[in-house]
Parts: sequence; C-alpha cells; structure tokens
Amino acid sequence: MLIDPSQQAELEDFHTVTSKSRWGVYMISVTRIVGLLGILVTVSACDPAEDRPAPRVNIPFTPEISINEVMVAQIDHAAHFIWDAVNPDNPAAEIDWLELEHHAIQLISSRAAITMGGTGVNDAMWIAQVSWREYVNQMNDASLMALDSARSRDRVGLSSASDRQVESCESCHLQFKPSIPTEGFSHPH
Repeated sequence: MLIDPSQQAELEDFHTVTSKSRWGVYMISVTRIVGLLGILVTVSACDPAEDRPAPRVNIPFTPEISINEVMVAQIDHAAHFIWDAVNPDNPAAEIDWLELEHHAIQLISSRAAITMGGTGVNDAMWIAQVSWREYVNQMNDASLMALDSARSRDRVGLSSASDRQVESCESCHLQFKPSIPTEGFSHPH
C-alpha cells in the first residue's frame, strides 16, 4: 500500500503524538504509583500502635513475707505519719510535706503487696474476699488523695484523706483482724 506523502506526514505526526501520549500516560501512572507508595510509607510510619503502652504482663508472684508484716512495717508506719501530721495539736509550720509525700507513696505502693497474699496463715483467705479488695482500694484512694494534698500543701485535703484512711483501716480491721497484733508482729507508736 502506497501512502501519499501528505498522508505520510500526517501519520508521522500521529505517531509522534501517540508515542508522546503513551509516554505521558506512562509517566502519569508511574507518578501515581510513587505517590501512593509515599502515602503508604507515611501512614505506616504513623502507626498508632507505637503510641499505645505495652500490654501489662502479670507474672505470678507471692511475697516471702505475710500481709501482716507489710501492714506493720510499711502501712501502719506510713499511715501514722499522715495521721500525726493532721493532728490539731501539730502546728502547720511543722508539717514535713516532702516526707508526707514519701509516706503516701509507701501506702500507694503497698496496695500490690497486700493484694497478692504472702506467707501469712490468713493471707490466701483474705485476698480471696471481695470486701478485702474493696478496703484495699479505699485505702489506696485515700492515699492518692493524701499524695495530692501533700504535693499541693493542702492541710484540709490531707485531713480529709487521713479521715478516709482511718475509716478504711478500721473497717477492714473489724472484719479481718479484730485482735491486734496477730502472728506476733506489732509496731510501737
């Protein structure tokens, strides 16, 4: 088939335009793919899983001491420091706020120890009771309140926290430990 020279020029123009169009389509496709890959990389780098804290792992653990020993050596001692600080006969100027923070933290940290049980004769029975855990939570809430009050130097708040601690301790002792001391442990005041 013979092509007229004018048709030949048109075909060459068509071929040039078509190959440029194909190249343009190809480049647009490549650009889109690169853009999508860029978005995917950016989104994967912003994975919210990295912002979440690692899951807690509960490791079975039983302290080598009894709950009563924790109560006497840590809880009783720390609670009395807080109760003494809000004694109306103790002038506000004599309150050691930093030491109050330390004792409130001791009480807060003791929560774990007295909910795990220990070597005491009654420990397993105590931690199995719903009311035990409720009293422990009440003590912890009062201790958190005491910590906040100590940090803000709030004597009224500290007094309220102290009242809540006394209430949780006395209620718990009425149910679980009516005779003091048990297991031969005591703390002089």
